[in-house]
Amino acid sequence: MKKITFKILVLVFSIIFQIVVWGQGEEGERISVSSSVDQSRITIGDLIRYTVTVTHDENVEVEMPGLGVNLGQFEVRDYEVQDPYKKDGMVISEAEYIISTFFTGEFEIPPLTVTYRTAEDSTMHTLTTEKIKIVVESVKPSEAGDIRDIKSPVEIPRDWWLLGRWFVLGGMIIMFGVFMMILYRRKKQGKGLLPRKEQPPRPPHEVAYENLERLRESDLLEKGAVKEYYIAISEIIRRYIEGRYFVVAMELTTFEVMEGLSQADLPEEEYQLFSTFLSQCDLVKFAKYMPSEKENEAIMDLAFEIIDKTKVIIELPLLETNEESVPSSGNGEERLVSSVESANEAQESHTLGVK
Repeated sequence: MKKITFKILVLVFSIIFQIVVWGQGEEGERISVSSSVDQSRITIGDLIRYTVTVTHDENVEVEMPGLGVNLGQFEVRDYEVQDPYKKDGMVISEAEYIISTFFTGEFEIPPLTVTYRTAEDSTMHTLTTEKIKIVVESVKPSEAGDIRDIKSPVEIPRDWWLLGRWFVLGGMIIMFGVFMMILYRRKKQGKGLLPRKEQPPRPPHEVAYENLERLRESDLLEKGAVKEYYIAISEIIRRYIEGRYFVVAMELTTFEVMEGLSQADLPEEEYQLFSTFLSQCDLVKFAKYMPSEKENEAIMDLAFEIIDKTKVIIELPLLETNEESVPSSGNGEERLVSSVESANEAQESHTLGVK
């Protein structure tokens, strides 16, 4: 029991107490060296901080031990020399070693040598530290005395709420992407976000009639803008061809337009009308041909003739009155007959106007 208590006291004393060795030099010279560890009992593989401290006068030049020193069974993992600092009129120089070992038992850190000299003396002197005992223990076994089996993997419970939030977020992102795609397509088509009621497109012959009348009343020919006049009348008929025969006439040459019309099964007379009209327009537009006033009138008449002979008119059947269903009362009979007659008159006038 006494031996065990003595060993414990020695170990505690080795941790707390720093061994100081005073150097022997010239008279009045002061220098000392000490070494210490932060722990003297470790388990295998643990790291120990081993510090060598030199306390000296300012006129003393000290060379600290280097990285390649012999530390017995211990390996140096890291090494650092601290900047000197003053304390109580003395200069403190320190070198720190981080050491470890993978052997078990009682070991000693051997003494390290520190060299120094004074400003008045070029002779190198040495001081050595005291050795320090270290006890290295193995990893303690389990209480049962056996090595325990590896624990089975811990099963992490699935967070369904978190998974659901990710699904909701993914769905929102997909919906937003679809919305932006629809918005982009409608904007590209010149439509708004919400659908709106649009008027059905007008028949192409009605649009062509209006544009021809507007061109006829213009003053292009009076100003001498003959080429512009023929360009305008050619575009009117080309747009009519697009609406009537679904041939992209505005983007094609005259030859390509006639090829498209040849596939539309036109009668020979109508086909020749289109060919004559487009050829005369091309002469003025591209060949710098200057037509006469009669030719200008003739090209306008030819444009109207083309539309008159090729337009499509859909006629609705006239409403028929049912005399048996007309009531005998005077007021009711008059209202019913007048409404039927008004509808028939409106329909007849529409048909005549279209023709």
